[in-house]
Amino acid sequence: MSSAEVKAKLKETAKSIKELLDATVKMAHKQLSTTTPKVASMLDNLIKEATKVMSDTLKAIDKRTAPEQLELLKVYRDFIDKQRELVQRKIDAIEKNETKKKE
Repeated sequence: MSSAEVKAKLKETAKSIKELLDATVKMAHKQLSTTTPKVASMLDNLIKEATKVMSDTLKAIDKRTAPEQLELLKVYRDFIDKQRELVQRKIDAIEKNETKKKE
């Protein structure tokens, strides 16, 4: 794979990660509108912090060589996927518990 192809893949991966984060933020904001103001404020602050950490991480990765960037972005993507899976498991468990309560 040429250097140009690696850079294109890196840009594509970074764009995908940013789109994922943006979609997550939108979804979280939508959910926040249905929660109490105190909880909404707390979650909003956590989302802002997570967004800043992600931005800082991507900036730090951008300072590496293309092969290093590719490897770091793959590891970072896997980390984000695992975090998403963890959140989904918690959502599923809560929804299952709430369904049992209604029965």
